[in-house]
Order: sequence, then structure tokens, then C-alpha cells
Amino acid sequence: MDQIQNQTNKEGKDSLPNWGVVHFILSHSYTLFLLAVILGVVMDSLTSIALYQQVLFQYIGLFMLLTGPMLIYWAQYTSSCSKTKMEKEKTERDFEAGPYKYTRNPTHLGLAVMTLGLAFIINSFFSVIFIIIASVISKLIFLPKEEAVLEARYGQPYRDYKKRVNTWV
Repeated sequence: MDQIQNQTNKEGKDSLPNWGVVHFILSHSYTLFLLAVILGVVMDSLTSIALYQQVLFQYIGLFMLLTGPMLIYWAQYTSSCSKTKMEKEKTERDFEAGPYKYTRNPTHLGLAVMTLGLAFIINSFFSVIFIIIASVISKLIFLPKEEAVLEARYGQPYRDYKKRVNTWV
């Protein structure tokens, strides 16, 4: 975090590349979830452990598979609108718009819901286990890096937002 905070120019503006840093961090986390599903499917093919015996879980999985991307899209759309409004009107960033008023990490939450839904649909015991592990790794490694970038970029308003809104991943 100190390394990120030290990357400022003489006017105090952050000199990090536009939003590339945050998306770069997110891409690593997203890749981890993909690998969790793939590794789960491979492990399931080597064993005969089933996650469930009832078709109800496939319907729950389908609901999750559809809900996760909607949450991700809502978060991305809200973030884009907030950034555009901030740039046009020269106002502070609205961190509590859309799903961000409920969780600081709606895209990660959406991704976890979506991949768990896929694991339920394909009845993959190990995918569920690895998705949970991927969520923990994201929470401990990738999300702190993302939030450090946002704190360096926005300062106290973002720190205040972090105090008001929890994370769900």
C-alpha cells in the first residue's frame, strides 16, 4: 500500500494509470475463480463424490448462474456512471450507488454466486470447495490490493465509505 500511496505527482494527484490497475487486479481474481471451477471438474472426474442427489439444486444453481452476472453488470454499470458523473460535474465519487451501497465488492460477490451456481448445475463437489477457497484467497490477497489503489486514488472519502459498507466476499 505504501508503494501505491507514494505514486503521486507534485500536485498530489495520483499518477497511477487510469483504471488499468484496478482491472488488472480484478482479472487475477477472476482467473482464480475460473481455475477453481476447472480444477473442481478435473478432481470430480477422478472421484465419484456427488454434491447432491436431488434436481432441486440444479434449479438453485441455474438461479445463481443467472443472478451472478446481473449483479456484476449492475456493479460495472453503476461504477461507470459514477465515474462519468464525477468527471463531467467535477464532483466527488459516489461510492454508495447501486450495489455498492450494500457491499464494497459486488463484482466479486456476483462472480462467487455465478461460479457456485455453475458448480451446482454440474454437480461438482470439488468446484464448490475450490470456489470457496478462491473466495478466501480473493478476500485476503486481491481485494486488499484493489482497495489500496482506491484509497490512494480517493483518500478519505473512500476510507469513510469502507467504514460504512462491509464486504460480502
